[in-house]
Amino acid sequence: MHAGLCFDGFYSIQEMIELAQLADDIGMDSIWMSDHICFRDSIASAMAFLARTPRIKVNPAPLSPYSRHPMVTAMALVTMEEFAPGRVAATAGTANPTALREIGIEAERMLRTMREYMTLLRRLLAGETVEFEGEVFTLRGAQMGLTPRTEIPIYMTAVRPGMLRLAGEVADGALLSAGCTPAYIRRCVDEVEAGAARGGKPAKGEVAGFIAASVSDDPREAMDATKTFLAYIFRNKHHAENIRLGGGSVDQDKLADAIGRRAWDEAKDLISDEVVHAHSVTGTPDQCRRRLDEFVRGGLDLPLLMPLGTQEQRRRVVEIARED
Repeated sequence: MHAGLCFDGFYSIQEMIELAQLADDIGMDSIWMSDHICFRDSIASAMAFLARTPRIKVNPAPLSPYSRHPMVTAMALVTMEEFAPGRVAATAGTANPTALREIGIEAERMLRTMREYMTLLRRLLAGETVEFEGEVFTLRGAQMGLTPRTEIPIYMTAVRPGMLRLAGEVADGALLSAGCTPAYIRRCVDEVEAGAARGGKPAKGEVAGFIAASVSDDPREAMDATKTFLAYIFRNKHHAENIRLGGGSVDQDKLADAIGRRAWDEAKDLISDEVVHAHSVTGTPDQCRRRLDEFVRGGLDLPLLMPLGTQEQRRRVVEIARED
């Protein structure tokens, strides 16, 4: 199966490295490391994965213009590529607005900010001396002291139509959030294609998508693991249409309150079994393989399995790629 592995950063770096090595051994395409604020850092984790695997590509995602200046991002990416040439990609994205707000950052003028960020990353990685006076960023003759020896593909995270179209226009690919239903994925792909056409590109680029996944011979055990993760991401209002297309109902205000207090059990109880089935790959190994096919048919070029639950459950998620 052409598939990648992604991590949410909620469990230890040692556990993630173990799974990264398993993914490398069985021939998975890539590892994508989420940058959830207040949890494990994507750049530091990505370097650890590169150091402990011989082949697999690594992509920190998303690198946010609100928390990482484009020069700081470019410096990190060039360092990674110098260490492991040809194995590095990156994903730019606004990051979670709710989490940003918790640390005093307002994600404003998102489309303009992302357009400028992508422009500056491209120019800095190309080794240009950058003079830039934008609405958000200003660079006054900045130039990298080194440039990558191999090209670093840059994706963009997107969920809403405007950002999806921008990703199609300016990025090498789009990355869809975990929790998207197959129906919502199809709608997202259409928007990315529209953006590519607007930018005069011959193709939309690769559409990758995080897929929350939990495998167990006990379906209830798998269900509980997925509920906690969906509670964390569904507190964000930009998932409202996605939830509607999944046919379920979620009280996002109550979720936001519970997650803000780190009341995980309370938050988990706000996610129904029906919502889990619609928005994830959860259940026994056979159930998960069948469900994963539905996400691919929704339009994903690269499904990215996000293992949830215990470490043993997570290993079984990775093994889905081997068995297919």
